[in-house]
Amino acid sequence: MSNLKEKIMKLRLNILFTILAFFFCHVQSVYAANTGAQQLKTFLNKSVSFSAAFSQSLFDENGIELQFSAGNFSLQKPGKFVWDYEEPYKQVIMSNGKLIWLFDSELDQVTIKPVESSLSKTSMVLLFNKNDIEDDFKILTMDVLDGVNWLELVAIKQDAEFSSIFIGMKNNLIDSIKMIDGFGQTTLIKFTKISTAVKFKAGYFNFIIPKNADVIGGE
Repeated sequence: MSNLKEKIMKLRLNILFTILAFFFCHVQSVYAANTGAQQLKTFLNKSVSFSAAFSQSLFDENGIELQFSAGNFSLQKPGKFVWDYEEPYKQVIMSNGKLIWLFDSELDQVTIKPVESSLSKTSMVLLFNKNDIEDDFKILTMDVLDGVNWLELVAIKQDAEFSSIFIGMKNNLIDSIKMIDGFGQTTLIKFTKISTAVKFKAGYFNFIIPKNADVIGGE
């Protein structure tokens, strides 16, 4: 992989694992009805499976867009997911809970890693255990903008990948996630075509390696 592609893949993995940690957490506190925090609690505690289309933009500290991508996202608790980039080129990050496949269409290359070697201990705990999200983030209620209830999740641990995470909730579904890293860069992800309680086919989360693709790693 080129240095640029390695940086892009690393960034996407960091974003994905942060989002997955959020999706697999639970909220146990009681909040007033119809607030963003109550909607977050309902969504996280009841969404065993989930699928959506997404768009993802990366902005620098001055608000200039550096990168745009889009695709589809699916997950099944515990630990199974597909992060499928369709734009600007095909790239897939997938896991069946045991292995992670990283596929780059431009390189025609698949990298296979055990989940344990790809995730931090914190991410492993969050993905495969029923953690309370408030063990890792302080939840702050923010304004309602264009019908979206915004919350700020402030990382309690100093070694967190992102300093702040903003969650937009609408009609008990996740609308947006905005993440700010230590360099002042912002990643904004918008979700559309959301479905919950999705029934995935057997083997859906097992990646099928394209013919003639280079394979790195394995079981």
